[in-house]
Amino acid sequence: MRLFALALATSMLALPVIPAKVLAQSALDMPACNAGRAALDLGNNAEAVDLLRTCLDQADLEMGQEVGVYAALGAALLAEQDYQAALEAYNFAFAIVETNGGRMIEPTLYRNRGVARSELGQYDRALEDLQMAAMAAPDDTLTQITLGVVYQALDRDAEAVVAFDNVVRLQPDWIGAWINRAGALLDVGMTEAAVEDARHAVELAPEDGTTLNMLCWTLIQDGRAETALPLCEQAVAAEPDIGAIVHSHATALEAVGRMNDARPLYRRAWRLSPDDPEILHDYERTHNP
Repeated sequence: MRLFALALATSMLALPVIPAKVLAQSALDMPACNAGRAALDLGNNAEAVDLLRTCLDQADLEMGQEVGVYAALGAALLAEQDYQAALEAYNFAFAIVETNGGRMIEPTLYRNRGVARSELGQYDRALEDLQMAAMAAPDDTLTQITLGVVYQALDRDAEAVVAFDNVVRLQPDWIGAWINRAGALLDVGMTEAAVEDARHAVELAPEDGTTLNMLCWTLIQDGRAETALPLCEQAVAAEPDIGAIVHSHATALEAVGRMNDARPLYRRAWRLSPDDPEILHDYERTHNP
């Protein structure tokens, strides 16, 4: 399985990270609490983390306020890509509600905790959270993207296609929607449909290396390496230092019988992305026969 997910590039999507009703419960007089939320709103996430932790340490919070601050802290930590700390913050928010005899109903918090768990490789637990989020908010884009990624990681490929169908419906002008679905379609063997999705992505961003690479790769998988090769070359010209793109170019060259040209590119792809299992396999296959 080769993952092309642009799923968690949250800068590409306008995503609410804290529900308004939770924030409303958290209107505090404590300066660090208000300043932390303000910093988060401005995208100053590292500052928000420090201020919100100070808020939790120093303020006398009611239950709803404490949940709101932990939710804000989790959002800031997600933005900082500190996924373990984000998960811990969300777990505290859930625990506060549950130990007081309640049950969390806010889908945004299920979604965000699912994102953190997904990033940590906790796919089964992530799926539980994301399914709860999707039941309450089926048209939330990040929920559907992350569901697709988690289904792919669990080898539940048909369900991944359904999730990415929803992403295409919700964000038809976002190239990531088409690229993610194209990758999922490849996983279920629907190569022609994958090519069409990749073509649509290229139509949206004709000079983008990622879209060109996806069209290159889907054409290779559909047995059309000769057609793919110039697209692979364009993708590498646009993004010369991405291992997956260099690997696609090498694969196209090998497929058209130009192994002498492909071999150094397999080596370069491996040097750029040494932890990618498919790239590693092809490097070893072509350099250690």
